[in-house]
Amino acid sequence: MTNKDHSPLLTSQARAVLLILSILVIAVGALLLVRGRHPRAIAPMESPTSMPAASRPVGAQHAVIPSPRANSTDTVEVCGYGRVQMDKSDADAVFQQVGAFTRGAGMRWLSALQNSGDLRARMAGLLLEGKITGSGSLRPFAEQTRNEAVQLAAGTGDPAVYAMALSMCGSSAVTDADSACRLLSLQQWARMDPDNAVPWLLLAGKARASHDDAAEADAFSHAATAHKIDAYSDSVLAFAEPELPRDVTPLERSYLATEVIGVETATGLPHYSIASQHCSSNVMQDSTVRRQCDALAELLITKGTNLLDLGIGKTIGERAGWPSERVRQFVLEQHALMQAIMLQSPSDNDKLWSCDALSRVNAYVIQRVRLGELGAARDALERSGETVEAMAQKYTQSIEKIRRDALGQENSTETAR
Repeated sequence: MTNKDHSPLLTSQARAVLLILSILVIAVGALLLVRGRHPRAIAPMESPTSMPAASRPVGAQHAVIPSPRANSTDTVEVCGYGRVQMDKSDADAVFQQVGAFTRGAGMRWLSALQNSGDLRARMAGLLLEGKITGSGSLRPFAEQTRNEAVQLAAGTGDPAVYAMALSMCGSSAVTDADSACRLLSLQQWARMDPDNAVPWLLLAGKARASHDDAAEADAFSHAATAHKIDAYSDSVLAFAEPELPRDVTPLERSYLATEVIGVETATGLPHYSIASQHCSSNVMQDSTVRRQCDALAELLITKGTNLLDLGIGKTIGERAGWPSERVRQFVLEQHALMQAIMLQSPSDNDKLWSCDALSRVNAYVIQRVRLGELGAARDALERSGETVEAMAQKYTQSIEKIRRDALGQENSTETAR
């Protein structure tokens, strides 16, 4: 999903929520109403598994930051820098400033990744090139970078490396006769990763686009009997983390991980939409399709690694005829888990980058790297001591408040013009 800048201002609470929530492109529909930043804004801050919460004391540091406009300045606490001036008329100002503070660490990380002896780390470095150095944009992959990724993938039997290269190629693998991406194929990914539903779903989508019903049915039958579903798109940080410089500060670690998860969001594969299209409500009269979709929904629910897996699985299961009470329980769990994640971050920009906040967030995301998004969310929910029902209710209340605040701020801005 591509995010466009429609709303210039976000409430501080909305900004905090968007930062800590991860790849909830479909599940968090309410947040889309108040989001005004490209995909990296939705990402949570992550932390390496092998480093302590604070690798070293943060001394006085300097970075080139945008100059605030006259009569519109405010300050925000940034760990290691004290109170930093920002332009309060620009909702992205603090993020731009923190990005400037972390640019050097990002460049050192990229260099380490691209010189790594680990293929997954090297591929992560290619995927992240130009995207975690405070540039503030998600630029298309350079042809040379993409070609290097293809060459790396073509010579390996690692499905994760292969999948990341395919995600970088996008449609060019089939539309550009001169593209190096033609060295890769979904069929090859499926051969090296046969028990993974994702390549089979992508093959089903390709067949559907070509109006090849038989090929679509065959590919989907493989997806429905798989025992794993993993696009590897939310593992980039895990692959890259071992090469993170050991002297990074908590601020650098958190911000750079935010950038990485944003890149993951922007480069994901379209298997969710393919599954939803194949398992649309109007085809559930076919008993074979319904049985296969039910199996895929169970796979997403039981083997998925992120909250979007849970949400898509619930939706397809409902279409396949799951009892309404079972569907309701999944909705409650999904909302409770999102609330548990939201509670790991401060609720306003003024505290978002404080040392205390970074310590709490980094502790949470260590669990996320270790357990995956769903595992870490369930761990946070369990440690909260709250019931699923209570946390789900708090989530609903939080989203409604964010929506009201955003609309109120928008109306105030319109009135002032």
